[in-house]
Amino acid sequence: MADKNPIEDLREIHKMMESSSKFLSLSGLSGIFAGITALVGAYISSLEVRAYEKKMIFYELQGRAQEGYDEITFRLAFLAALILFVALAFGVFFTWLKAKRQNKKLLTPLSFRLIISLMVPLAFGGLFVAALVYRGYIEIIVPATLIFYGMSLLNGSKYVHVDIKYLALCQMALGVYCAFDPAFGFYAWIIGFGILHILYGAIMYFKYDMNK
Repeated sequence: MADKNPIEDLREIHKMMESSSKFLSLSGLSGIFAGITALVGAYISSLEVRAYEKKMIFYELQGRAQEGYDEITFRLAFLAALILFVALAFGVFFTWLKAKRQNKKLLTPLSFRLIISLMVPLAFGGLFVAALVYRGYIEIIVPATLIFYGMSLLNGSKYVHVDIKYLALCQMALGVYCAFDPAFGFYAWIIGFGILHILYGAIMYFKYDMNK
């Protein structure tokens, strides 16, 4: 009878239990490309704001200040929606590739629970941000997006690798700091959605994806 290694058996049992309760096909490359997308979006939005600032005096002289504000708000909102779409597309694509390599299905009851856990805080956060825009509380938008995004990650962390909790806490802490210092908002957005995503994605890739 072949000797059995009890430690190896425990590892296999733990692996089976983790696979049944966690969505492990989330790719680190998703985080990396989401971060890159956010950095590109931040650069484009800075160009849009600079162009608006140059034209702002003409809007005011013509009595069209509100029209100019509405225009830049719409352009930035459209840009944010486009960035979100591209980032999600990259996320789905790389996660699909990883699931395919693992011979696992992408759409399972577990993945749907993960999506619901992520989307509930994001949906309420999106409505709250829309209310901020409507009320003109522009300086609170960046902190709100960081805090609600961190909350959504924390809420969904029970279905993925535990490491995502650290990303969630960093996002929320950054959002709270930004609420006290709104002038830091643009840099907080770059750090939170750009640099932290790239750092997290790289750690996840080398820890879980590479050579697996």
